Order: sequence, then C-alpha cells, then structure tokens
Amino acid sequence: MHRATPLNSSFVGYVSGGARSVVEKVDDTKLMQEMGGNFMANESRKEIEAAQNYGFSSVVFDAEKDKMGKIIGSAETFINFNGGNRSFPSAGCMDDRRHRMFKLEKGDTAMFRGRGDKQQFHMTKDGGFWTAPQDKTVRMHLLEKDSESNDSVQQQSDQEIAELAKRGIIVRPLAEGGQESTTADGKKQKRGQEALYKEGQKSKRFVEVTKDKTRMGGAQCHMCLEDGNTYVHAHSDKNVYLGAEAGKGTFSTLVTLDGACVNSKGKIG
Repeated sequence: MHRATPLNSSFVGYVSGGARSVVEKVDDTKLMQEMGGNFMANESRKEIEAAQNYGFSSVVFDAEKDKMGKIIGSAETFINFNGGNRSFPSAGCMDDRRHRMFKLEKGDTAMFRGRGDKQQFHMTKDGGFWTAPQDKTVRMHLLEKDSESNDSVQQQSDQEIAELAKRGIIVRPLAEGGQESTTADGKKQKRGQEALYKEGQKSKRFVEVTKDKTRMGGAQCHMCLEDGNTYVHAHSDKNVYLGAEAGKGTFSTLVTLDGACVNSKGKIG
C-alpha cells in the first residue's frame, strides 16, 4: 500500500499541477510566441512558449504597473508544467479583463481589439458585423502578386524534416524568428509569415470604407443587383457604362442639355 504524506502530496501538487499567471508582456517576434509573467509569490518567469491556435493569432497588451513596478492590471493565462517538470512551463489561452468583449448571446463569436479601439467583428444570429470608428479604415484588398508556387517544395521539405525527426535529428528555426530555418543537411526552409495589410494598402484591387468616402478599385468595377446583372460598369477603357455591362448591348455617349458627358455611355434600348 502506498501512503502519501501531506508533505508529499503538496510537493506533487506543486511540481505537477498548473499555475495561474499574470502576463507582464509578450514577445511575438519569435516563430513560437513567448510570454513572461508571475506565477506564485516571488516566482517570475520569462521566455515561456505560448502556442497560438492555427489560423488565429493575438498579442495581448503589456501589463499596467504602479510606481513601484507592481502589476496592477494585465492579461492572464494558465500555465501547464509538461511532464510534471516545473522547469518546463507552457502558457495556455490568454484573456484580458481590461479589454474582453463580453455579454455576448449564446452562439455568438467575435474578434476584437482593445476596448479603446472599438474595432470588432461580431457573428450574431442576425448576421456578421464588422465595426470600426470613423477615424479608422475598413478595407478588403488583393495583393499585387499571386500566391507562392512552391507548395510542393514546402511539403517535400516538411516530409524531409519529419524523416530526420524519426532518426533523432531535430530541425529548429533560427533563433531570431526570421523567415528561414536551416535543416540538418544545410537546406533553407521558410518559416512563419508577417502581416500583409500594409503591403495591401498599395493594392489597386480593393473595397475601402473611411469617414470621408467609400471607394472600390480594380481592373474593372461592376455594380450589380440581386439578379446578377451589371447596371453600372467602370471599364478598363476609362469609360463608365450605364444600364448594362460593356459589350452586352448597344451604347452611345450620354448627352445632357449642356452637352455630351465625358467618359460616360448609356445603353440604348
């Protein structure tokens, strides 16, 4: 029979159990995000891996501190000690009472930024709502380039890495968290990606809403009704066609009482 003393039980619970942690700050420059924070009294840790859910990523705000450096407000997380080893902590999901979007209805989902930004994407029973204040920009765009065509090479490289792992050879990314890592046989392998929205600001293919105007751009722009037909067509020939898509009917230059319109044609019949 195994008997556990209170001291032994406390020790096992301490080393193998989890911990609650405030989040002092997050380092998102690494290929695996890292965080630093405080667990128990006088137990501060840093460079703790904080895995993100694939396809989604977030960076919480830094902690607020008083004049003495004591944390008075911060995001929070729950720490696991893998294998019961307290020297190998990993962070779980992070949440922040200062900014969390709450009081949602059952079934709702949402993405949001800090409460002062007032930027939300909210899926409700009534539909999806992308909301931002008027001093921000809401934009959807296509980049001025196509997808990279090295997917097959990427998959092959990943398979090679997996085979190396079976042989006990672990391939790690560069410490700086850049765009490349080096495999055991010296091959360069891309890892990670950076935000593209700034690059997309230069795109000519977009829909954009600001407080001053709503714009759309592209090689050609169509305004359609629910029947699928085009009724206003901004064509690549620098003319605007009214009544139908260019080429689908006979068009003539629009004329007003003051004379012919510039770059405007209307459908006849």
